[in-house]
Amino acid sequence: MSDLINEPRPSAVRERTLTGGKVLACLGAFFVVVASVNAVMMTIAIKTMPGVDAKSAYEASQTYNAAIARAHEQDERGWRADVVIGRSGPDRSVRLELKDRNGAPVRKLDLQATLAHPADRKADLTTIMAEVSPGIYQGAFSGVHQGEWNLQLLGRDDEREMYRSHSRVKL
Repeated sequence: MSDLINEPRPSAVRERTLTGGKVLACLGAFFVVVASVNAVMMTIAIKTMPGVDAKSAYEASQTYNAAIARAHEQDERGWRADVVIGRSGPDRSVRLELKDRNGAPVRKLDLQATLAHPADRKADLTTIMAEVSPGIYQGAFSGVHQGEWNLQLLGRDDEREMYRSHSRVKL
């Protein structure tokens, strides 16, 4: 029986031993793979969304007080807006009904609507809205994919900005 235990192994089977050098090499390879994947993912992320919202923070700060004043003027007007986004396949329509504080339609504005993608500015879509009846403006977007969007509405009369709205929508 003791002969069976001490039998020599066949030469085709080699014993593998785990040495410190092999463990170090495997550990080093693991971290190289993780660092490489991180570098690729960071590069892709920075190219698609650099994280910059304004081209120049200084220029944005110079117009900040004027933007606040325009917002106060808009609030004082007391306009009420009702926005409806419709769907026809991949196309979307946007309808805005704008009334003053007395319920009369707000007329003759040059309105522009933008569907701004939150992560990719290249996907932003803009349309000019036409006044289809008193106080009701309508525009259309082609090829809009589903997801979260920022709807930005900007209305101007001949001289200045009269209406601005930003809202998050899910299409």
